[in-house]
Amino acid sequence: MKLLKKILVSSCYLAFLSTSQVSQASAGHSDFVIKVAKPTFILPSFSGPYQEREATIAPEEYETAERLRSMLDSGQKEQVLKELESYFDIELSPAMLSLKAQIYFTLEQFDKAEQTFKAVLSRKPQLVRVHRDLGQLYLIQEKFKLARHHFSEAISLGSNEAMIHGQLGYLNLTLYGPFSAISAYQKAITLQPEEVQWQQGLLAALSQAKMYESAQALISELLAKDPNNKDLWLNQAVLAINADNTNLALVSLEMAIMLGDSDDINLKTATQLHLQRHSYDRAVTLINEHLNKSTLDIKLLNEYLVWLEQVDMYQQADKLLAGVEAKVKALPLAEQSVFYSHKANIAAKQKNKQTALRYYKLALEQDANNGDALIRFAQFALAQKDYINAEIYYTRASVLPKFAKQALLGKAQMYIDMLDYKSAISELQKAYGRYPELHYLPEQMDILKNIIRSKDKTTI
Repeated sequence: MKLLKKILVSSCYLAFLSTSQVSQASAGHSDFVIKVAKPTFILPSFSGPYQEREATIAPEEYETAERLRSMLDSGQKEQVLKELESYFDIELSPAMLSLKAQIYFTLEQFDKAEQTFKAVLSRKPQLVRVHRDLGQLYLIQEKFKLARHHFSEAISLGSNEAMIHGQLGYLNLTLYGPFSAISAYQKAITLQPEEVQWQQGLLAALSQAKMYESAQALISELLAKDPNNKDLWLNQAVLAINADNTNLALVSLEMAIMLGDSDDINLKTATQLHLQRHSYDRAVTLINEHLNKSTLDIKLLNEYLVWLEQVDMYQQADKLLAGVEAKVKALPLAEQSVFYSHKANIAAKQKNKQTALRYYKLALEQDANNGDALIRFAQFALAQKDYINAEIYYTRASVLPKFAKQALLGKAQMYIDMLDYKSAISELQKAYGRYPELHYLPEQMDILKNIIRSKDKTTI
C-alpha cells in the first residue's frame, strides 16, 4: 500500500510540474535563453551616377552626361530624372539608362527601378554595377532569392567588393543555413576587416554551424579590440551556454549587464544561472533591480517567485513580495490573486497556518478560477487533514482544463489517504478517461480493486 501511495504522490507532483508556468533551471544549455542581435544587411550610398569602366557613354552623350553630373552634385535628382524620362530607353546608352534606374532607386520608385535595371541587363548582361544595384533593390524588397542571384552574378563577373560578399553571406545564412554563409563572410572580412556587420554575420554563421571553437576564437579577438561592446559579451554568453560552460556564460552576461544591457530575457537568464550556482545574494539583487519599475509585471514576478521557492528561499521570496505589495492594488483582480496565492504558499511553508489560510481565501476572492491557488489550497487543507475543504477545492480545480489532471490525481490520493478506495478508483477512472497517456493508472486501479476484494473476504 505504501508503494501505491508513493507512486500516486509522485504522479501528482509530476502533473504539477507539467502545468507550472516556469521551468526549473538545469545544467542543460537548452534551458537558458539569451537575446543577441541578429545579423543584418546594410545598403551603401551610390558611389557615383555611373562607372565608365562598366558602361560606356555614347560620344553624343558626353555633354549631356557632364551637365547631368553637375545637377546631381547639386542634389537635383528629380530634374535629372525628368530630362532622362524625355528620351525613349532605346535612345539612351546603357550608362545613361543605369543612371536613370539608380535615380528611380534613390527616389524609392522601386518598380520603375527594377524594370529599368532589367532593361540595362538585357542589353549588357555583364555589367557588374547593375547586378549589384538590382541585388540591393531585391534585398530591400525581401526578394531574397532574386537578390542572391544578382549578387552571385556580380561576383562571377569579377566583383571583389566586400559589400557584395557580405550581403551574399547574409542571404546564404537566411536561405540555406550557416555553412553556405561562412566563406562569403570570411571574404568580406578579408576585404573589410573592421566592418562590424561582417564580424557579426560570421559569428552567427559559426555559432549556428556549431563550430564553437572557431566562433570563440573570433569573439575573443573582437573582445580584445572592443571590450566595451555588450553585444560581443552576449554572443560569448551564448557560445558558453552551448558549450555547457555556465561559469563563462554568467561572467559574460554580467559584463553585458554592467555595460548597460537590460533586456528582460538576459536578466532572467543571469538570475537563473546565479540560482543554479547558489550565488543567491546576487540573484536576489538582480530580481529586485529587474522588478524596480513603476508598473509591476506580475508574470515576471511569478517566474522569480517560483524559482526562489524551488530552492527553498522562502524568506527572500517573502521579502520580494513585501517590496512590491504597494503596487498590487493597481493590478487587475486576476493578477492580484496570483500575488496573494504566493503569499499563502510562503506562509504555508513557514508553518504560519492562519496567515496561509487568510491569503488563500483572499486569492480566491480576487479570482475564483485561479487554478494554482485552488490546487495549493487543497494540498494545504489536506495537510491539515481537512478533507472536506480539500475535496471542495480539488473538485473546483478539476473543471479547469489546465489543472484538471493534477486535481483528479490529487483527489484520488486524498481518498487513498482516507482509505476510501472506491472513491479513489472513481477519480482514477476519470483521470484515465481524459488522459490516456497516464498508462500506469489501470495497474494502480487493479491494485486498489484487489485491496477492496481482500477486505471484503476478510469481512465475510
